[in-house]
Amino acid sequence: MNEKRREYFWRRASTGCSCCGTMNQVVDPISALCPSCKRKLLIHGSPKINKPKLKQEIELAEIRIALACDIEKAEQAFDQFMRSFASPSRGDHLRRLCWLHFIQLKAWDGKPLMRFRDALAQSYAVTIHVENGGMFDARKRQFNYCIGRASVSPWDKRRFSAKGTFYNYAERRGLHMKPTLFHRAFNEIFIGAGLSRFISQITYKLKEI
Repeated sequence: MNEKRREYFWRRASTGCSCCGTMNQVVDPISALCPSCKRKLLIHGSPKINKPKLKQEIELAEIRIALACDIEKAEQAFDQFMRSFASPSRGDHLRRLCWLHFIQLKAWDGKPLMRFRDALAQSYAVTIHVENGGMFDARKRQFNYCIGRASVSPWDKRRFSAKGTFYNYAERRGLHMKPTLFHRAFNEIFIGAGLSRFISQITYKLKEI
């Protein structure tokens, strides 16, 4: 690290937390956040606003999906995409998490922990949250974070691995503490796998009903 860059990070760390303003804790020079604010960023995608629970929004999303369309063909296309995208390699965090959730880990019903209908309903629920006046941290692109997270992970412990399932819990928890992973998922899964396009079709069809 050159002298100018070292001085830049030193100034960031010495000006206090950029979120809460505290001067009493050690500030991370990269994020310019104190430990408590940085932890909140890693968990919620924002140091200021918690990610929403989405319980009612997911229920509404599932109703709208059932009313508007048959997801069978879209589900087949998404499953085919995920089989080629997901990877057990630990070299790519997003592909690894997709492999854990969509392929390896099974819920109590024997089906994958995440399925197309889960990714669709959860990501749709995030947009419904906005429709209902829900707020996100625009500076940290928390909306993209939540959409990405909803596309690849069970939201707020909606589905659990079947009892007796053995896996590296610490690894999975560590993957969930990587906001950049979910920002990638917004682009590569929500948009790249067609979830956004399918939600647009649902919205259009509901207007015609």
